[in-house]
Amino acid sequence: MLLYHGTNIRFEIPKIVTPNRALDFGMGFYTTSDKEQASDWAGVVMKRANSGKALLNIYELKENYMQKLNVRKFETVNKEWLDFICEHRLETYKGDNYDLIIGAVANDRTMPVLQGYMNAKNKDLYAPVALDEIQADRLTDQYVFKNDLALSFLQLREIIEL
Repeated sequence: MLLYHGTNIRFEIPKIVTPNRALDFGMGFYTTSDKEQASDWAGVVMKRANSGKALLNIYELKENYMQKLNVRKFETVNKEWLDFICEHRLETYKGDNYDLIIGAVANDRTMPVLQGYMNAKNKDLYAPVALDEIQADRLTDQYVFKNDLALSFLQLREIIEL
């Protein structure tokens, strides 16, 4: 399976970089199977950094990763996914440690909904509304590699300048 990492940095060897903000699944090396999403993100990163060139780092994910890694995969956007994302965004996550987390992206369009959910007094009542609004967006996937063991399952194919 091919995975893409859009950025302004050449990652011949992928590594976990400390983010400057809280992310969906916490600190890790973020990739996606959606080439368009990664390409768009490369442009965003380049503009934010005001340096470099938009690059698409393309990796092959070794097939045996599911047998070798502790993987958390969200098959659907549901309350469990919503709580997991919010705990990471609020930096309050205290659950299991995973090598690889796979699930939908809470993109910039979903942030107002996530913010409303995080601030809701009764999350159980607000969750169906939040999930309805989030599922209306075209959410793509993200594969987040949380440690060096997980990163060892990525093999660089090529880096393309966009």
